[in-house]
Amino acid sequence: MTAFLRPSLQLLPARFRQMLHRLSALCVLGMLCLLWPTLPSAQTIEINRAQLEYADGGWNLSADFDFDLPGNLEDAVNKGIPLYFLVEFELIRPRWYWFDDHAVSATRVVRLSYHPLTRQYRVSTGGLQVPFSRLKDAVDFMQHVRGWRVFEQRAVKAGETVQAEVRMRLDVTQLPKPFQINAVNTRDWNLSSDWKRFNLAVPNEPLPAPAPAAPPASTPVSPPASQASGLSPNSGWGMSAGPSSAGSLLAPAK
Repeated sequence: MTAFLRPSLQLLPARFRQMLHRLSALCVLGMLCLLWPTLPSAQTIEINRAQLEYADGGWNLSADFDFDLPGNLEDAVNKGIPLYFLVEFELIRPRWYWFDDHAVSATRVVRLSYHPLTRQYRVSTGGLQVPFSRLKDAVDFMQHVRGWRVFEQRAVKAGETVQAEVRMRLDVTQLPKPFQINAVNTRDWNLSSDWKRFNLAVPNEPLPAPAPAAPPASTPVSPPASQASGLSPNSGWGMSAGPSSAGSLLAPAK
């Protein structure tokens, strides 16, 4: 059959022969795409809320995430494999004449681990650790970010409107090598959210600068009970809600 059609093809103009060859190549490529295994899609992390608040000469991020830990990841944590989640923030200044200006980039690493000796789950970030007796409570705690200082006031100009973006994802590069291979082929290991975008309108009037620290008193003052026991008034995990919230990191779920 092919031998019969070949002389007939030779009679066609060169332009039509080239079109037939290209059409045949496209058909073969389309068949290969249908047969090729599709890559696993990522498990979705929903972002319910994200906003910036001014405090102490800078801007703090508060965000609420929502996700369920897949079964494979739960088994990995219970076997002693820590999971590293990244909360990423971008501050973008749009420019019509050129590429957008990525003025600020910030990343917070949140580590979820299990300690068999104490039978406790721990969420750690920024040098702080919070223990939990149940995995669900630890995951709920991770889903609420409070008072994370992402940029100072000098990074923006009065009266301008900038774009902010935030997302959360599992950092598979921090996993052991065998689990990194599973992350490529298994949907449960690809846990991430889309970028949540929102605008920030900087006030026209300059915001007040933080008040200078008061000079130390000349006479000794007995410390409060919390300081006497070695604790700081702001040692809570995102518990403060006033101007001192710049030092808070995460807040437990309500």
